[in-house]
Amino acid sequence: MTTPLRRREFLAGSGGVGLAGVAGCLEAAEDGPGAADDGAVEHPSADAAAIVSQHRLATDAGLEVLEGGGTAADAAVAVACALSVVEPWFSSALGGGTWALYYDAEVEEVTSVDGVGPVGAEATVEDFEERAGDDGIHQAIVPGAWDGWMLWLERYGALDLAEVLAPAIDLGREGYPISPEMAGWLDRGADEIGDRSAAAAIYAPNGEFLEEGDTVYQREMADTFESLAEVYADRLDEGESEAIQAARDHFYRGPIADAIVEYADEHGGYLTREDFRGFEAEIVEPISIEYGDVEVYQNPPNSQGITQLLALNKLAAHDFSGLESDDADAVHAQVEAIKLAFADRYHHVGDPDRVDVPVDELLSEEYAASQRDRIEMDEAREWPIDSGIESTDADHTTTFHVVDGNGNAAAVTTSLGAQFLVIGDTGIHINNRMRMLAVDEGNPNRLTPGYKVRHTSNPYMALRDGRPYVLGGNTGVDTQPQGQTQQFLHVVEFGLDAQEAIDHPRFVSTAFPSTQYPYEYENTVQVESDYPSALIEELENRGHDVEEGGSFGSATMIVVDEDGDRVQVGAEPRISTAEGRVSPPDEG
Repeated sequence: MTTPLRRREFLAGSGGVGLAGVAGCLEAAEDGPGAADDGAVEHPSADAAAIVSQHRLATDAGLEVLEGGGTAADAAVAVACALSVVEPWFSSALGGGTWALYYDAEVEEVTSVDGVGPVGAEATVEDFEERAGDDGIHQAIVPGAWDGWMLWLERYGALDLAEVLAPAIDLGREGYPISPEMAGWLDRGADEIGDRSAAAAIYAPNGEFLEEGDTVYQREMADTFESLAEVYADRLDEGESEAIQAARDHFYRGPIADAIVEYADEHGGYLTREDFRGFEAEIVEPISIEYGDVEVYQNPPNSQGITQLLALNKLAAHDFSGLESDDADAVHAQVEAIKLAFADRYHHVGDPDRVDVPVDELLSEEYAASQRDRIEMDEAREWPIDSGIESTDADHTTTFHVVDGNGNAAAVTTSLGAQFLVIGDTGIHINNRMRMLAVDEGNPNRLTPGYKVRHTSNPYMALRDGRPYVLGGNTGVDTQPQGQTQQFLHVVEFGLDAQEAIDHPRFVSTAFPSTQYPYEYENTVQVESDYPSALIEELENRGHDVEEGGSFGSATMIVVDEDGDRVQVGAEPRISTAEGRVSPPDEG
């Protein structure tokens, strides 16, 4: 018997029939460029399975699980755990948090998993503010991802935990080559890593940092995954639920929590054993809007996913006909809608258990219409920007998507924090999510012990006629809902395929306070260098302060055609390891 969904009181939008898109976010405001991937992949079969992630070894892990009889949920957890091994600076199934969407084809239902833990009980605004700009265990919240993944396996999985974890365990033990991106992050964090014995033992095992192409091992992480599989197996004869609970307890009420809290006690962290014992992830209802004949789903607050829906709601009535994706009118309208959406995020979105988030009102058609009227097509708005509703008082990430042969689908954005802080001999890389909490009074995202950060991870999915359509995500803290809005429109309004949408240059607005400390705003539009000069000149004529250059996050996408019998995969060309694959059904 499954646990009923928790329905947040603020919930808006219609319930779901269709596909759960997979998306994710790197939680880094700036990512290094990567080499191009193979390009779009498609396969004409209603039973084709597809996976796209930021690392080909993680994509392979997910396909291995699908081919072994696993569901999209099994494969998604396998991908998340494999990414913990091969991309440990961006996400961790053991040390991070996640928001994810799932479409269960059997019951035609979309759900959202809230795998985000709270701020530690010993945190104070005064102490944190003094150290907000420094890395360390004081930046960590309770890592909620593992509990979320266990909920998925219990409700949607078909395989034993050992089968799901096997690829990650093998990768950790056998090692893998360091990618150009990983080498860059190691170089960036060399001073901090060198001062941390557990991290240095992995990344500088002989006193010299590993370099691109060298083999790196995550043996201690593999041991931790294996310990979780073992406690699961020990209880499996009592039933699947009991075995899953044993794996949850081993983490949150057993030796893993003990190791993390002990490290926090020794290094000035805020986490307590009670924080872990009292935490449980939840499967909750998503929020959604209608964009023409498409239903777009997002994760509810405390996720920032509503930001994308707010932007799309404002653009739903905009006439894009006759425009190309690089036309000034098209880009200007998106930029201005995004600014207003982020103003609403800033003024209203936090942990709904702590502040009243007016989701129904924010996503109403009446509010969208009033906000559209604020967009001037010949003028750029600057921060400060008021919300249209009275204010409430109050990454580093990776993205991947999975569709299985039975029509189930998973959209995942899972995050860590890129600080290479390893907990003792567990191999667990811990998050630094508290850098995304505000310290000013009245802010709905203000640091409060026991409550959750406004989490930037926000994968989305789009359904058309109750069938899979778009699964997408973009990484990069505040870039996430902006890049996702752009990639969605590239497909729905401008007719690009999945790979073309991911390849397309991106822009980001900075006309709102940054999520990350020190929360600055710049009132610029930053554009990748591939945009045409005529567009940049026209944006400047409308009052935009345009900055050229850089790369804004990474993205992945799956697009399913109207008949549901052809799948396109878009992998990030800015990441050298990204790969999407479509697996044809077993012919034998």
